[in-house]
Amino acid sequence: MELKDVVSVSGKPGLHKIIGKSQNGLVLESLDGSAKRMITPVTQKVSVLEDVSIYTEDSDIKLLEVFKKMSDLDEKGNLGSIEKSNTPDQIKSWFASIIPDYNKEKVYNSDILKVCNWYSLLKGKMSFDQTEDAKDDAETPVKEVAAKKTKGGKNIKTGNTPKAKTSKGAAKTTITSRKMS
Repeated sequence: MELKDVVSVSGKPGLHKIIGKSQNGLVLESLDGSAKRMITPVTQKVSVLEDVSIYTEDSDIKLLEVFKKMSDLDEKGNLGSIEKSNTPDQIKSWFASIIPDYNKEKVYNSDILKVCNWYSLLKGKMSFDQTEDAKDDAETPVKEVAAKKTKGGKNIKTGNTPKAKTSKGAAKTTITSRKMS
């Protein structure tokens, strides 16, 4: 399992794994051990964990990197734990021990508690040591596109160009009619 397969659904507790897609939405399975399945409506907000980032002072850091740091500290026995009953200062200092340069104005205590909860849910189910950049480079073939110069000196790209998609995802085809003489 990878972070691209795990989602958080607005209004639903816990995390869910994407097991399929339907016309009405995503088919999800709960990761809490109950193995309950549900279909999310298209209108429901779903956040893929691969796309989640934490604000830092300079930029932002992907959630996978945060989980890697938490995993490293957990293996050494230095992670500790945090709960809702802790004071706000304790929660912030705990998170600062993991990510020292996180933006204290944009990252709320509820966000920190959510990241901690997500880590504990995923800890035994996936490895945080995977390098997604190397894997994506190996899986994605590189398409080379040649550029041709026309008489006007402009560059035109040649190669396979994708067809435009309609709102329903089907490829749009153009039908032209010719006048027969």
